[in-house]
Amino acid sequence: MDELGVVNLAEIALFGHVFSYHKSMIIMTWIVMAILVLMAIITRRKINIIPSRIQSLFELIIEFLDEITVSTLGKKDGRKFLPLICAVFMFILLSNWISILPNIFRFFGGVIAASANLFGSDLVTFTSWVTLDVDPSAWYSFLIKFPNIEEPTKFIATDLGLSIMILIIAHTYGIRQNGIGNYLKGYMGDVWPTTGLWKFIFFLNPFLYMNILGEISNTVSHAFRLFGNIFGGGMIIVIVSSLIHSVIIPVGLLAFFGLFAGIVQAFVFTMLTVTYIAQQKA
Repeated sequence: MDELGVVNLAEIALFGHVFSYHKSMIIMTWIVMAILVLMAIITRRKINIIPSRIQSLFELIIEFLDEITVSTLGKKDGRKFLPLICAVFMFILLSNWISILPNIFRFFGGVIAASANLFGSDLVTFTSWVTLDVDPSAWYSFLIKFPNIEEPTKFIATDLGLSIMILIIAHTYGIRQNGIGNYLKGYMGDVWPTTGLWKFIFFLNPFLYMNILGEISNTVSHAFRLFGNIFGGGMIIVIVSSLIHSVIIPVGLLAFFGLFAGIVQAFVFTMLTVTYIAQQKA
């Protein structure tokens, strides 16, 4: 609880300027990417005609995303963007879920400690009718005291970086689909003429600035929607976990709701990504 609100920033000096960065965000982002690469390598090596459980799970996710992407963008473009959509979904999902590990460890640690107490262990005592006190010498004490892990998606820099990446990809796609001329005309609105001398006073067109502002708003809302839900959920889990430290059932429920919220937010961000790309097709 004492660590809430404390932001641990590291500093680096480059070209005469001092830049601050969040070390935990960078480390956890690389850990998530390393896990995804490792999972891909292991799954790729064990692909069989008769799929294993892990292969079946990945096939289910890919088929689900393929159906949504193809139905929205068409078969040709949908299959082209499918690897990107799958990568975005898996990265956000694992980033959201990785913070659940401490609660899972604490849950099993609480189960082991409660079982040890029932069998007469002197290393475990109930300080109240629901709270456990475990002696540090017990081998399972590290499970209950497992440190918190921060989700990469809990930091706005990660979410905004993902949203800006989607913005660039979507508008690059729009330019390639419609041509640079038609793409720029789309910002003028149907009311404003785009021929003759009107071309040279485009900066007077109010629709131009409204459309640019709309694109910026989409990108910002795309990032802050994910950031707000994950950051808020993470704070609730940290606060409740601190208040009910070593309580078995509530900690298990926190892990369950973290799993549910994590997959919902990954799905929402991914579906919005497909929608933003589709908007540039017309």
